[in-house]
Amino acid sequence: MVIKFVSVSDTEPYNEQLYGTLVSELYQGRVNCVDVYSGLSGAPLSLSLTGRTGLTSIIHGSNISCAPFASLAYLNAGTLKTVEIIISEEKNWLDFLYGSTEAPAVYTSLTTLVVEITDIPYDTIWAAIEDAEPFPVLSALVVEGKYPFNDGLLFRGNGKTLQSLIIPFSVIARNVLGRFNVLKRCGVTRMAQICIGDVIEVDTKFLTGRAGVPIEQQVHRILEVATLLKYTGDTTSTQTFASIKAAPTMAILQHLYISERWCSVTDFIKVIVALPSLVGFTCDIHAFGPDIEAIPANDRPSILRTKHYPLSSNFKVLRVPNIADASVGIVADAAKIISILCPNFAHVDLPLKLRNEFSHEIAWGMVSDPFEPYADSLCRLVYRG
Repeated sequence: MVIKFVSVSDTEPYNEQLYGTLVSELYQGRVNCVDVYSGLSGAPLSLSLTGRTGLTSIIHGSNISCAPFASLAYLNAGTLKTVEIIISEEKNWLDFLYGSTEAPAVYTSLTTLVVEITDIPYDTIWAAIEDAEPFPVLSALVVEGKYPFNDGLLFRGNGKTLQSLIIPFSVIARNVLGRFNVLKRCGVTRMAQICIGDVIEVDTKFLTGRAGVPIEQQVHRILEVATLLKYTGDTTSTQTFASIKAAPTMAILQHLYISERWCSVTDFIKVIVALPSLVGFTCDIHAFGPDIEAIPANDRPSILRTKHYPLSSNFKVLRVPNIADASVGIVADAAKIISILCPNFAHVDLPLKLRNEFSHEIAWGMVSDPFEPYADSLCRLVYRG
């Protein structure tokens, strides 16, 4: 038997024979990925890891001490590609960066780092790397915890490689413009994902809460590096859509989420036009309702085909959250608008509850199939819930 990957959780009872086999495999150099989510059975496994080299992945999601995992990571700095670790003591972080020496580690292959800081201030954490660049090729970073930190140190040396950033609101100071100023100073020019909070979003109530800095400036700064953006909050659509339409760097934005009560169909059309690279759009569909109903049905195609609303050749995906009050008529109208604007529309993701409603109303002749006019281009229809 050859074991290459080890994953341990509390659902697996301690088995002396199994652990004897694991230790044997570890010391023969065959295991290169270790995943421990355990407070009981993970302890003897962590002891067996001492001195192990050649690892490419360490995931420590356990309530046992991270000390052996931090030291193990330092020992494998040249081969690790993924590290997920819980840091509960300052010494653990220093072990991760320096081991038992004063020579800083350089994680030459590390592309993904997930670090949870539980009981120590972030300034203390990041001060340890003030004069070092330990993560030269890091592309994905997730920071979890409850303390603000010195993010200027965090991004040192990662400006040209970092593509995905996930930081909860509880961690960062609520100065969105300041956060992205830091990114720009550190050389970040493009990100595939910016996630602030538990989901990918920039909450507009934090944008507007920044005294003395117009929302337009804050939105534009974010859009200089974002290709995926989620807006939530109750900021008026006029103010925020004006920011989007005026942003000079919108060409890179590919995915946009807008929460309910936030956009009218007219606003949506203008935003689609302002986003030439947009591939996917998610919204609460009833946000479209009043505006769609206000446009006479016979006028909708001609209005949408005017020179003011050129078609987007890139747009392909419409997703609608599983909300309780989405109606067949509103979804059908929204789908028509999307299909008219976007001839390559190929994927629609709708609430499961609408499936039976569509089937019933189409069967009885109450509505026509909203997807039939562009069946040739629609390659995927998904109902969720």
